[in-house]
Amino acid sequence: MKKVLFDDLYLWSVFNETRQLDFNGHLWVRPEGNVLIDPVMMIPSDLEQLERLGGAAWIAITNADHERQAAFFRERTGAKVLAHVLDAGSLVVPVERSFADGEEMVPGLVALHLHHGKSPGEVALYWPQKKLVLAGDLVVGAPVGRISLLMDEKLQDPPRAALELRKLLALDFVHLLVGDGHAILHQGRERLLECLEERRDCFINKINVDEIDWQPVARTGRISSAGRPAGYQWDDKDIDPLIGGRDLGYRLIRLPPGQSTFPLHFHHAVEEMGYVMEGQCTLVSPRGNFPVRQGDFIAFPPGPRGAHKFKNEGSASCVLLVLANVLPDDVGEYPDSQKVFPGVAGAIFRKKDAVGYWEGE
Repeated sequence: MKKVLFDDLYLWSVFNETRQLDFNGHLWVRPEGNVLIDPVMMIPSDLEQLERLGGAAWIAITNADHERQAAFFRERTGAKVLAHVLDAGSLVVPVERSFADGEEMVPGLVALHLHHGKSPGEVALYWPQKKLVLAGDLVVGAPVGRISLLMDEKLQDPPRAALELRKLLALDFVHLLVGDGHAILHQGRERLLECLEERRDCFINKINVDEIDWQPVARTGRISSAGRPAGYQWDDKDIDPLIGGRDLGYRLIRLPPGQSTFPLHFHHAVEEMGYVMEGQCTLVSPRGNFPVRQGDFIAFPPGPRGAHKFKNEGSASCVLLVLANVLPDDVGEYPDSQKVFPGVAGAIFRKKDAVGYWEGE
């Protein structure tokens, strides 16, 4: 086995002559018990390496066709088998625990159910902390450096199966591992999007707002829920990731009565635009508070003059469309709390903590 991307992640393969690509097994080494994923047969030296790494506590199967050597490794290691509830009954190997869409199979590893593929219970696996997705069968790493989908004749409904991969586009990931073929070590999300944009049986760059469920902001993953004060709750439809937006970000915000959007903030590089689609609310800015209502457009240019937040002081929810250009080197600022957000996920600093260039050298 060889390490792939991370010190705790391993890959081994068996070449399939018929399909002319590798069938891959993966091992995630963790203190709480290692996880084998879609395991293919190992050569003796890999089996010895597996023993040195602590064997396995779990065997995760991403779809019914990837049962592979699960029975062998279950017998050898005593590992318990994990599978989606819709595939659990069709496997030969006993399944000790089944799971559903969005559940953590084990802590830190989330299963995303992909409908309309070859297997009713097919899933992709997501490590949020690693920005890593492992696709079991629907997504194939071929030709080398690119992504394709499993052959149409193997899928229950090819166009709908392709559109189902929006579940992956909605995730924050960079690396894409695959059960079949070659991994995409960087720009995995972009390679997947390019694959979907080449299909002629569906149009990935279009979606109807009714096809997107409202999500509480605590579940969108864009900002941490830790320490969130009262008065900052809203629902969100994050649109641009689902339809291939690259340089523009756009989403809908449904703001209930008594709630505000993000704290007062502005960007040093990004320009934003707000449009009130339904209802009315109050625009809070350093120049004062102004009522805005359905049909109003509001520009937020870069810099302190563009500082803003929305607050709903009425009795009914309002819906806002928020649009902005996407710039990786942007810096955000929160004037009320004197914080700076330099665009590094999770890193926010107080301006008063600024130090000199040679500090600590």
